[in-house]
Amino acid sequence: MSNFEDYDLRMSGRTRGRSTGSTNRSNNGQTRSRAGYESNNNRVSYDLSLDDIDMYEYGSESYEGQPRRTASQSASRSASRSRSAAPHSASAPGVRRGSSSKHKSSKGGSHRRPSSSSRKPSGRKGGKKNKKKKARTAIIVVEIVIILVLLLVFFLWNKVDKINSGMKYEAETNDLDEETVELLSNYTTIALFGVDNRSSGNTDSGNSDTIMIAAINNDTKEVKLVSVQRDTYLKVTSDKYRKCNYAYNAGGAESACNMLNENLDISIDAYVAVDFYALATIVDDLGGLELEITSKMINTDNPKTNQNALAGYIAEVENVLDYYPNEEDGFKMSDCYFDSPGTYTLNGAQVVGYCRNRYAVNNDYERAENQRLVVKLIIEKAKKADIATLNKITDDVFPSISTSLSSTQIISMASSVADYSIVDSTGFPFDLTTGTYGSKGSLVVPCTLTTNVTKLHEYLYDQTDYDTTDAVDAISDKIQNDTGTSEGSATVNQESD
Repeated sequence: MSNFEDYDLRMSGRTRGRSTGSTNRSNNGQTRSRAGYESNNNRVSYDLSLDDIDMYEYGSESYEGQPRRTASQSASRSASRSRSAAPHSASAPGVRRGSSSKHKSSKGGSHRRPSSSSRKPSGRKGGKKNKKKKARTAIIVVEIVIILVLLLVFFLWNKVDKINSGMKYEAETNDLDEETVELLSNYTTIALFGVDNRSSGNTDSGNSDTIMIAAINNDTKEVKLVSVQRDTYLKVTSDKYRKCNYAYNAGGAESACNMLNENLDISIDAYVAVDFYALATIVDDLGGLELEITSKMINTDNPKTNQNALAGYIAEVENVLDYYPNEEDGFKMSDCYFDSPGTYTLNGAQVVGYCRNRYAVNNDYERAENQRLVVKLIIEKAKKADIATLNKITDDVFPSISTSLSSTQIISMASSVADYSIVDSTGFPFDLTTGTYGSKGSLVVPCTLTTNVTKLHEYLYDQTDYDTTDAVDAISDKIQNDTGTSEGSATVNQESD
């Protein structure tokens, strides 16, 4: 995938925003021009060269004679449309209020129990009637609960068919001792991959820009989340040591899962893979996310790019993925810019740019921290969302998800989602250094892998003094030899968020 540096955000002599390709028509009948699009089997692809997009200089007040709309205004419009897209969403709370009223009237509402002084003694016959009435009420309540559960299962079953579930995954693990195997069986360990590609719904290949491990305690439903830095130098195939995000590109999700198993002495039970289009869609369906935009993110004098780093990533998302938060307007340069630092409600394209941005943060580990924050915010908003919103998310996003979880497993987890809670999150490696190592490029180096894996097992599984396998020790030695690092070389020590 092209890097965001391909988008020149500085002033150019060309007419700003002018496309060089064919003219396409949007769903609402408006005509707009886009550069280099080609249609192939109803799938849109985008071929972008360095000069295809010339963005105006940050801070200019107009664009092609039109009043400039800022990214914050664009995000607000996206959130407004999201709310208006679900006109019946308010009905669900109304139903719940009705149920609540019944509950109150039977336990302390308008039908109050008479005081003891005015209460008439009930005879034996009346007592039997009351018992029968209570029994009938109990039966009705149970029947209602059963019906609601069946409706929920039916709803989930119809929706889960949209997911590419039950994908083949054959786990390869290191020779773990019996104690570790037994301990890991008390957890469900799931790998989460955000795949960097240009096609919506295609998670078969591409580098995994996001790699996370979720360890779920089967008894408490507590979840711990660990981001594996994508630039971490690890063993990615049987004979290659590279940045760990290469493993997904080399052999898909199965290759990436086995890379995690071999390097970290864990056993991935299942995986879930999504593309960036799915992430943008779920954010917009939820009405956007509130995130902090720092001055470094919008600084046009960024020493590494000499331009607005965040804007470049947002532009890439909108153009390469053909994803526009304001569909009736098409691509707008001003969607990419923020006037000043502060907290904004970001739309889907802006959130994806925020997750991918690494030139306005402290390297890869801070970017991974931002990604974990976004995941947690999405979960929080999804838990509070109404039925109409959740229904829209499942329709829009599920087709872009692939997973090795079966339909039955997905329904089981989804039906008890309220019981799950993320109790902690952090990044891996814990102790690391960064640098450029010849042809290997810019790397995140664990100092050492053996030490970091021991800490990982304590963090995820409360396994103290874990003794790593010979396989991990051999990989650790190879990394040290290739990079000239040792345990004392660590320059960063990551802690819990």
